[in-house]
Amino acid sequence: MKKVGVLFSLTGTTSVTEIGQYRAALFALQEHNRNVKDNKKLVEFLVRDIQSDPDKTIKEAKCLIEQGVKVFIGTYTSACRKALLQLFEEHDCLLIYPALYEGHEVHPNVFYTGEVPNQQVLPLLKYIKNNFGLNLYLIGNDYIYPEATNREVKKYWDLLGGRIVGEKYVPFGHSHYRDIYDEIQKSGANAIFSTLIGSSVVPFYRTFKGMGFDSKLTPIFSPITKETEIKAIGPQYTEGHYSGGSYFQSLDLQENKLFTERFKKEFEDEQVISSVMFNTYLGTKMVLEKLVLCEDFESKSFLDSLCNREFLSPAGMIRVEKENHHISRPIRIGQINSQGQFTIVWDSKKLISAKPYDTTNENPSTMLETIDWGSLFDEFAIQNDDALVLLNEHDEVLYANVLANDLFKIYEGQITPVSVIKSRNKDYDVIVKTPANNKFFKIILIKTEMTREHNQNLVKFDIIKTLNDHYQQQLKVAETASNSDANILILGETGVGKEVLAQAIHKNSKRNKGPFIAINAGAIPRDLVASELFGFVEGAFTGAIKGGKKGKFELADGGTLFLDEIGEMPLDLQISLLRVLETRTVTRLGEHKERKIDVRFIAATNRNLKEEIAYQGAFRADLYYRLNVMSVTIPPLRERNEDIKLLAQDLLNSFREYYKEGPSTITTEAQQLLRSFSWPGNVRELRNVIERSFLLAKSKNDHVINAEHLPSELKTKQIIPKNSGTLLLEEVEKQTIQKALVTTNNISKAAQLLGISRSTLYRKMKIHSLTY
Repeated sequence: MKKVGVLFSLTGTTSVTEIGQYRAALFALQEHNRNVKDNKKLVEFLVRDIQSDPDKTIKEAKCLIEQGVKVFIGTYTSACRKALLQLFEEHDCLLIYPALYEGHEVHPNVFYTGEVPNQQVLPLLKYIKNNFGLNLYLIGNDYIYPEATNREVKKYWDLLGGRIVGEKYVPFGHSHYRDIYDEIQKSGANAIFSTLIGSSVVPFYRTFKGMGFDSKLTPIFSPITKETEIKAIGPQYTEGHYSGGSYFQSLDLQENKLFTERFKKEFEDEQVISSVMFNTYLGTKMVLEKLVLCEDFESKSFLDSLCNREFLSPAGMIRVEKENHHISRPIRIGQINSQGQFTIVWDSKKLISAKPYDTTNENPSTMLETIDWGSLFDEFAIQNDDALVLLNEHDEVLYANVLANDLFKIYEGQITPVSVIKSRNKDYDVIVKTPANNKFFKIILIKTEMTREHNQNLVKFDIIKTLNDHYQQQLKVAETASNSDANILILGETGVGKEVLAQAIHKNSKRNKGPFIAINAGAIPRDLVASELFGFVEGAFTGAIKGGKKGKFELADGGTLFLDEIGEMPLDLQISLLRVLETRTVTRLGEHKERKIDVRFIAATNRNLKEEIAYQGAFRADLYYRLNVMSVTIPPLRERNEDIKLLAQDLLNSFREYYKEGPSTITTEAQQLLRSFSWPGNVRELRNVIERSFLLAKSKNDHVINAEHLPSELKTKQIIPKNSGTLLLEEVEKQTIQKALVTTNNISKAAQLLGISRSTLYRKMKIHSLTY
């Protein structure tokens, strides 16, 4: 018997939607098993509750893979889907993903049966413009799908000539919307575009009704809120609002009538059918038909067998596209009626192709063919050390040559406006051209010759220096925070220098005469964390030293306590820490006496605490908001390329001071190599490289650090010859991809080395006819 893994949230914040998806998958299975005559073609579901949690999703998928499962159906949130991609790539598994999502992904191990923004969001926005007005208010959860989708909304809305009059993101499960509705009313919005999901939607619609808003004047449009959500909210609260998609239960189609009759007969209850349920049923049915015929499973060939098909479905005629594993389908807009169903107010009456990358469909990429590339390259007079970038009208990078990748970290598929490119590269001459006969594209040439001195725009805070605009703004926040007693949360990747910044804040504060106590919450054994932080009295536990001991909280009295890796702190101790923050008292282990403390708290983490809060409460929301009075984000070194020369020289000076002799400068060639590297270990890794290079140069009595002293991985960049042209640029890209594949012998690592996603790498391999 064939086995299929089923991964849905039967509990958790999005279970209101995913339980319906699970039932749709189960319905497809029951239909399949009833109709097969050969018991060998029966299929068994192995169902796991993933609880709206990406970590739980990975854990359950791994267990099923160990049981031999190769095909999976499920996940609703983008975070849970993305969590599985590398795992499924490594084990050659296939995911049937049945939800609408934000696009910008075509993964070789995923079959997408839901809609993407050009199919769903754009028709909704056109309807809003034509029927309600140009003022739009955006609201969503603070999470991947809403934020990514609203980036598309803003690009579409700008093309349509509209205005975004407000934008708000709230945590999962948020229930207090009165202040937001007051803001919406003041904004003059003609419509509300909601990307709220899960349990957040219920109070949102009910508050709309409770505050006396009129759906005829300021309706809510949501690509997400469908029949299952309406049932949870209550039709009386949702009547008059709108949604869009391929399927509605109320579609007046013969195939749909038969489908809904069978479904209701199966479950014999009041279960309504939504578009994500239809997408789940559709994907499950297609997979089961093919899986029972499959002898030896191989994800690529199995996925190919699902594609290039056109057939009649309960949503009408649909077509499965081979090139992107998505579905072309008719699209409708529905208005919610008093029965909790949809009255169709607009119908495309034709298939709308899924464009997960080219999501605007206003100006197709075929317009590239109208550009006179030869004249353009001649006009630019491209040299072998120039970076070349091509943007479309939505600032999406369509092409970036090797030097643009290496020096400026600009890659195909990024959204990178010209203004951002200029602001990040003030040391370089950035030239922008628009092809004479095609206004939809911008060609950007970055001349690598320096145009200004490095120290011209230098900003300092204690020992920290930067030329980077974004980091300069963050340092201003840190300087402001240092003059207060407010708690501070420092965010950033491992190795960016979070403790250095915390020390700088302490030294520039009125507490600089007091102690600076640092503790790594993730490095202390769990059974010792409480005693380390709170201290203990004599006899508190076996082995407690005579006389007891002060904890870190007390030791930091009058100064600053730096809690590094706060995201690693166990939940039970998070509760205790919250009490300390609220009462400014501590109680040692083994006693009941509360001791007053006067401490400034600075916390730091490399985790996304908002997502930790969202998924099963891995981090307490109340503690997060207590710590996050002032927030400072340190950008990774790859995003502040202009600081590398400065940092490298400062590090070199510190080593020379420590060793009393050695090289004092870094050659231009070596500096170029340093700036070309991606620095996954950030400043910590740069420090190690400079120390290594310093010692090698010193051992040879060299007075400068040059390229030969640097590690080999910094010397792999390619230079474009002077006779650059269109074909040569393509060839350089092909060679670069080949080299990455040979070097890593792994798709994921090759994509990471190239600085692009796995799906982008697969597309490029297909373009260049490369195999792996």
